[in-house]
Amino acid sequence: MKFTRTPLLYTLFLSQFLVHCGQPSETQNRIIQNDILSLCNISIQNAIVVDRVAAPVGSRRYVYASIAAYESLVPFYPDYQSVAPALNGLSALPKPDTSLRYCLDLVALSAHTYVSQKLVYKEDSIIFFRKRQFALYKPKMSLSMFEASVAYGDLIGKHIVEWSTFDSFNYYRGREFYLAKNSPGKWEPTAPDFMDAIEPNWGKIRPVLLKSPRYFSYSAPAKFDSGKKSRFFQIANDVYTTVNLNNKSNLATALYWDDNPNASVHYGHATINILKISPAGHWLSMFSNVARQKNYSLIQSADGMLHLSSAIFDAFITCWYVKYKEEYVRPISAIQQLIDSSWTPPIQTPAFPEFPSGHSTVSSAAATVLTAIFGEYSFTDSAEYEFGLGVRNFKNFREASDQACISRVYGGIHFMEGNIAGKQLGNQVGDYHIAHLKSKK
Repeated sequence: MKFTRTPLLYTLFLSQFLVHCGQPSETQNRIIQNDILSLCNISIQNAIVVDRVAAPVGSRRYVYASIAAYESLVPFYPDYQSVAPALNGLSALPKPDTSLRYCLDLVALSAHTYVSQKLVYKEDSIIFFRKRQFALYKPKMSLSMFEASVAYGDLIGKHIVEWSTFDSFNYYRGREFYLAKNSPGKWEPTAPDFMDAIEPNWGKIRPVLLKSPRYFSYSAPAKFDSGKKSRFFQIANDVYTTVNLNNKSNLATALYWDDNPNASVHYGHATINILKISPAGHWLSMFSNVARQKNYSLIQSADGMLHLSSAIFDAFITCWYVKYKEEYVRPISAIQQLIDSSWTPPIQTPAFPEFPSGHSTVSSAAATVLTAIFGEYSFTDSAEYEFGLGVRNFKNFREASDQACISRVYGGIHFMEGNIAGKQLGNQVGDYHIAHLKSKK
């Protein structure tokens, strides 16, 4: 059946097969939870913490689930359109059966969780969450409506999962070996775990929207030079001096934005893994907080998560492409070699090259997209509350992004030049997404 865009005819058509779980209007359609997609994202966050995957891998889980949720809702909203034509390799998605009635909360929930349970390693956490939510929704509607909603959501989810298998992620599993160059100025494994390089092939993963991570420009980092008057020595000494100030506010900011799912601490022979949110999860949580404050509808929330998760995913790919192209040394290695052999940073150095800063790239892309969605909007960030780091208030998304960027210098794991280049890349990725990802007609 061909969908007409005539408003009156479309409204009459929708009334025959669309319900919002028994509610009279879209803004009231969530009779179980006011933000079902936020709960879906929390279930992914919990799986990431348990799986302890790297931040780029976490972003992959969010983006495919978010795209599935959005695409499952598009046929029901005349003002929105599928983004499949714009995304790399995504074919047209199945349409709903117009003879059936649907609960849109349940459609989106089913699509989102169908995808996420296929992408996480320990899928039980997603499966249990999905079953718990189904148990809440099922008594509120007819069996035929429940089954139709789940079936259509799963159909969209299956389509997105099949698309995801062609992004090269599975191909590069088991091919992560990276040989450190063992030369001055190049990255090397760092204390305390001296882990092998994480995700050295991530820059080869297919972006969802970008044509190539090579598309963007950045300012090159300073060349390694041990001379005390050199630019390299200066940027290393700047990190050393900043950290050694022992400023409590700076340290609190570094810890707040650490967002390292692979962090660990050592007590003698014991190693304890620290549970933390991932960068993608942090920014999606911020979006959800603002969406709740602004009383966003289901489709508005799905649309925002689509744009945000897509920009974050592509920002990680762009950043990782540059990281393993430059193979730049971390501050801990440079400072121990040139300034103080016993120096260690206050937060754990991630196991991949320094330049550019991943937090700066991802946060700048996220802030660019969120500013386009919300404008200049003050909000409270509570993403780190359950991890014991409290809440923070920001006057806008750029302020939050700038704080995330500088936190990496405060934490002693990035040079300022890495932050600057990350901002450059992230802003460009965000601008590209705003210009090329059009979800509204």
